Amino acid sequence: MAKVTESTCGCGSTAASDAASGKGSIERPRFFARQLVTSEDLTLGQDYFRHKIRRINRYLHGWGVVCGTRVADAKKPWKVIVQPGYILGPYGDEIVIERAICFDVRTRCVEVDEIDACDEIVDPLCGDRTPQEREANTPWYIAVRYKEMPSRPVRVQAVGCGCDDTACEYSRWRDGYEICVLDHCPDSHAQPPELEGLLSPSGIPDCIPCPTDPWVVLAEVTTDAKGVVTKIDNCTCRRMLLSLAPYWWKCNEPPIVVEPPVPAPGPNGVPAAPPA
Repeated sequence: MAKVTESTCGCGSTAASDAASGKGSIERPRFFARQLVTSEDLTLGQDYFRHKIRRINRYLHGWGVVCGTRVADAKKPWKVIVQPGYILGPYGDEIVIERAICFDVRTRCVEVDEIDACDEIVDPLCGDRTPQEREANTPWYIAVRYKEMPSRPVRVQAVGCGCDDTACEYSRWRDGYEICVLDHCPDSHAQPPELEGLLSPSGIPDCIPCPTDPWVVLAEVTTDAKGVVTKIDNCTCRRMLLSLAPYWWKCNEPPIVVEPPVPAPGPNGVPAAPPA
């Protein structure tokens, strides 16, 4: 069963990036002529803006499902379909589900890069993909979390006079996500706050605390003993995030009436004829 807590450093940041920035201080590299630039300097520049965007998302926009990501029946035992959509995670990361994902509720966690669960291929050596027993008529919660995945390995140049050219390093970080099964609805999804404080003046609000878990729940799923999906509830434990993207309006100003220009007087004081 997937745990609902994950240790983090600096509310979703990594220990390495915090150390590079001076024990969590907010700073970015300053480059100058003849400076020795290292990979830590370049990474710090990226982390500075990434953490800034995360803070803006957390403090200004919040987190939850923005659009899509409905969970539907896959018409196969133990299988559901997670439809495409867009999510902001608890730590401010964006989670983009670009294609429909087939997920086996008996598995603990599945990364998106792995083979589709509906292909009926299970590797017994992979613990996360090994089916687990599920109690019939017990609700399970399909959740997603942001996950940074290394990609595009390249060979590393040998150091000094060495001849070893077999070492590799990943040259890219890819934004990904992981779909897991939770055994209960997290407290962060239980009850939305009242909107009265949003619509009426009040005192100075406190800053929101750092989230305690990385999960965004998509649906509550129930199956019978044979794995037939009997219930999919996309709303009871789903945290929606308000987006103004679909809304727009037309302005209500009167049109501007442009008067025709007055012809300038001619040599004899007679207005010149307007051009044809």
